[in-house]
Amino acid sequence: MYPIFATEFGGSMSAKSGAMPWKNLIVGQPLRSKMSENGSLTLITSDEQADALFGSGSQLALMCKAFRKNTKSSELWALPVADDSTADAAEGSLTFEIEGAEETPKLAAGGTVRLMISGQTCPVNVSAGDSAANVATKVAAAINAKINLPVTATADAAVVTLTAKNLGACGNGLDIRWNHNQGEVLPSGLGITLAAMANGGADPLYEDARVKETCSGNWFNMVVIGSADTDNVNYIKEMLDERWTAIVQQTGVMCFSLNGGAETDYTDKANALNSQEIVLAALPKSPTSGAEKASALFGCVAPKALNDPAKPLHNYDVAGVVAPRRDDREDYYGNNRLLKSGCALMVAAEDGSVFTSRIVTTYKRNAQGVQDKSFLQLETVLTLSYLRWDWNNYLALKYPQAKLAPDGSKFGKGQQVMTPSLGKAELIKCYKVWEEKGLVYDSAGFAANVVVELDPEDEYAMNFLIPAHLIKQFFISKSKIVHD
Repeated sequence: MYPIFATEFGGSMSAKSGAMPWKNLIVGQPLRSKMSENGSLTLITSDEQADALFGSGSQLALMCKAFRKNTKSSELWALPVADDSTADAAEGSLTFEIEGAEETPKLAAGGTVRLMISGQTCPVNVSAGDSAANVATKVAAAINAKINLPVTATADAAVVTLTAKNLGACGNGLDIRWNHNQGEVLPSGLGITLAAMANGGADPLYEDARVKETCSGNWFNMVVIGSADTDNVNYIKEMLDERWTAIVQQTGVMCFSLNGGAETDYTDKANALNSQEIVLAALPKSPTSGAEKASALFGCVAPKALNDPAKPLHNYDVAGVVAPRRDDREDYYGNNRLLKSGCALMVAAEDGSVFTSRIVTTYKRNAQGVQDKSFLQLETVLTLSYLRWDWNNYLALKYPQAKLAPDGSKFGKGQQVMTPSLGKAELIKCYKVWEEKGLVYDSAGFAANVVVELDPEDEYAMNFLIPAHLIKQFFISKSKIVHD
């Protein structure tokens, strides 16, 4: 053989799983002018890209922007599901009236009509001498000038008709209001009557759009959907159910929310659901659309969960979500009812900032219908997902071509043979690493109870019983002050 100093590398001695792969997905509706058919998975790297691809003010573009307001570094994919062309767009209206005895009353003084549409401010300047029709014309022009709004406007006499840019139920309940902030008032003598956004048709069905097939082969840890339609929620749940299995092991969770809505709208929706894969983002009476609320929430929690899945998703600022008016905010009892029904709770601070409070899933009962908290906290779900991935990845990296034998077997040096005692030692070693990371506790108790044995029915398999003690989150302090 020709003389050579030959050396190769092997990484089995330093096998570490590293960072968990993490991708986020948003499923929503683009404008028909941009995309009249269902699209493909697209990596989103800027707000401008989302507008260019899906249309400014479209549900999908607004969702991408809401997510990215909270994280620019998280990997984000978008899946466009085209409007159902047979569905109507939701409509609403603003009717303006000016006090006065004249046939055509005029404003005595100018001012500003401080509109807010789906959480976006839209101030409209009006002048002394304007009639109600003049005001309506200016309002319609101001709305159409803000291309990021999810509606368009037309003026006819003193009435402004608002039409959702996307067809279907996603436009129903889009919040239209004025004087949202403390101290804002209408110009003297001006009145407005609102007809709420309603009468939109059905959302496009994700099953018809073949969302499962499009996502096949891709692991998405967090999925946000723009539709609150029961069929669409259940369809995505079915997709995640398949991925949760021991065969696929691509654990993911989904999030959606409602447009506007009172407390009971959220509790009724959550009570009808029961899954560790479903998160219903709740902030009743917020002007921000449901699709954007859900996107902002997962945009907020995704990078935190990737960094530490067990760390409480509590007291984090959720950017891009407008707080309800002060007198519309939930009290302790209302928030507690939302949590108990299975709503992931956001709350408003005194200054109007919105924060995460307690992020739960809709899981409340086990398969026998008995009350069960084992998958209630989203942190629990995320931690379990990480532990499974980390353990499997560790074994795959360190023992890629290992043989299998009972304890006590004799084999030569250099042979990579997995045995029950070796498997137990490796598992205890991993558990101690998880303990150092603050994901689990009581490694001594774990070592005493872990079971590793050859599968009696499959000579090529070994069974691991992993009695993990997941670390919990500190949400509640119960103190008592005694005094003399």
